[in-house]
This record gives sequence, structure tokens and C-alpha cells, in this order.
Amino acid sequence: MYKPEIERINEELYFIAASPATRRLRTQAELLSQTDVPVLITGEAGSGKTTAAQLIHSLSIRSSFPFMRVKCAVLTSDLLENELFGYEHTSASGRPESTPGKFEQCAKGTILLDEFDAMPGVVQRRLLKLLETGEFVRCGGKNPIRADVRIIAATCSDLELAAAEKRVQEELFYRLSVFELRVPPLRERHGEIPMLLGHLLNRLARRYGVPDPSFSSALLDACQQYAWPGNLRELENFAKRFLAHGDEEAALQELHSHPDNGFVNKSENRTRNGNGYAKTNGQPSSIIPSSPQTSADQPSLRLLVRNAKGEAERGAIAEALEQTHWNRKAAARLLNVSYRALLYKIQEYGLVPPADSARLLVMRQSK
Repeated sequence: MYKPEIERINEELYFIAASPATRRLRTQAELLSQTDVPVLITGEAGSGKTTAAQLIHSLSIRSSFPFMRVKCAVLTSDLLENELFGYEHTSASGRPESTPGKFEQCAKGTILLDEFDAMPGVVQRRLLKLLETGEFVRCGGKNPIRADVRIIAATCSDLELAAAEKRVQEELFYRLSVFELRVPPLRERHGEIPMLLGHLLNRLARRYGVPDPSFSSALLDACQQYAWPGNLRELENFAKRFLAHGDEEAALQELHSHPDNGFVNKSENRTRNGNGYAKTNGQPSSIIPSSPQTSADQPSLRLLVRNAKGEAERGAIAEALEQTHWNRKAAARLLNVSYRALLYKIQEYGLVPPADSARLLVMRQSK
């Protein structure tokens, strides 16, 4: 008996298993959820490694406790060390203070170390010691703290090569790679694309308050033939653009304008005519035109595009500020924007630092 094909993980996240590859992934995740050992998740960028980690967490006895994700590649060595292990310091008034890191904040839960192979060597050594002893010491502290947390590491890199080149400590590699879960790229499970695309479009339509869209068999066929080098992330962005514009011809042209078309099955006689539409056996593919939009629909579509862009921009800024503990100059460098532009956007979106980030900011500015 198969598990449900669409499995809800949380309010916004679902795991969809509609192919042998993802059903096998679901089975492996359930087996791994019954243990408490570290797990290594590998796969291409955008393939769903974070979703797989959250699936393991949701199926485990730790599911009622926090799940936290740390992007190891976006933080400097000092910031990443403080983020994970916490730190102890003396306040401006001379009182000792301590700030817990993610390993304490995530007590009894699961922590995902995303792109863990980008960790600086000093942080790798501290992580290895935690895995060996089950304890760690805050930065600047002296007393060991017992860690009760499930560790999952994720990467899209070749770890054996990284270990051979000494970018990842060999002992750390062996400890994390005992149980490996590979998330297949979307091109290896193209049979799932109809369900994935329909699910994404329906979820996005509910989020933005617009009618559920429809799409033709020609568009669906093109989606299944396309290789999706950006995997699920690219598919979701495609769904957002299609929902905003509702233009199947533009969507087909987008898929076929990729260099070399990016298609999986190149044995079929698929070329492009002067307008960029797909041809099969020399004949243009059939396209069911979208229903014309009324003038009343236009404002809501424009609003959808504007809201989607603003939501993405606000989320990127908030994440950068969180990763840098509200160090605005560091966040501006991370986002590759000017400091003044970042200050303007913070004010525009009404972003306010949390209490602990504000205290950290005051402490840094007082140094």
C-alpha cells in the first residue's frame, strides 16, 4: 500500500511522491527518521534537500520540537561559529552575558547544516568534536554544554573530492556520510511534473487570491520534456510567472528559448520555428489559448506581480539581516547593494531587529 502522494509537512510545505524515485526517497526518509544518527543529504541545487530534511524531522520523535536551517556558505567564520555554538561576553555595564546558539535554541529538535562543506576549518573542527563527545562550549565560554539535537547536513558538492582536496575534514566526512540520502533532480522524475505543476499553481493561486489557472496539454508536454536545470526552484518560479501572466505562448517560448532547449529527450524531432514555438514531426504543436482577461482582472494581475516581487525582495533582505545578526553593512555586502539602498528598503518594508539582534548590534557598536 502506497503512502499518500501529497504529504503535508507544515502550513506551507508538502512532500509529493508520484514516481518510483520519490517513493523510494520517502521510504528511506522514514527509515532514517527512526534513528538519531547524523544524515547527509546530497542533490543538485533546488532539488528539494531542505524539504527532505524537514520530512525526516516531521516523521521522527523530534517532530514537536524546532527544525532550524543554517546556511553555512553565507556567514563568515566568526559569525557562523557564534550562530551555531553561541557566545559569552561582557556587557557595556560589565555584567557577563551569554547568547545561545542554534544548537541550544534547537534543543530536542533537528538542525540542518546547509552547504556544510563551505564551513571554515575551525568550525568544522568544533562540529567534529560535538559529534564525537555530544558536547560543545560557547565561544568565549568555559563550561561544556550537552547537545540534544539531530544533525542533518546537506550539500550539492562532490564531498569525496572536497575531502581529497582538504576542504572538508576527512573524519567529519566519514561521520556525516554513514547514512546518505540522495535527492534526485527533477529531470529524473519528469513523470511527477503534472502533479507538481498543478499543486504549485493551485497553492500560489490561493495565496494570491486569484482563480485556479488551466493549462493545455501542449504546455504540459513541454514542461515534461524540459530538463529543469534549476529543479523545483526553477519550476516554482516558472509557475509564478505563468500565474501572473496567464500567457501560454510566452510560457512555451520561455521553455524553448533555453540554450539547446535544455530538453531531456533530444531524440524526438523537436525544433523551433521563427516564433520560438515547438514543432513535432515538422508540425507546430497545438496550443489552447488562454481565455481573454477582462479589464477587471488586470489590476489584480498587476498587483500579483508586484506583491510577488515585493515578497521575494523583503524575504531576501530579512534573511540577510538575520544571517548577519542585523549588521547592516555586512548585509549590504551580502546582498550586493549599497548601504544607503539597504537602509531605504529596511524602512520601506518596516523591518525591525529582534531584541537579541538589537543587543548584539549595540554591543558591536560599543566596541
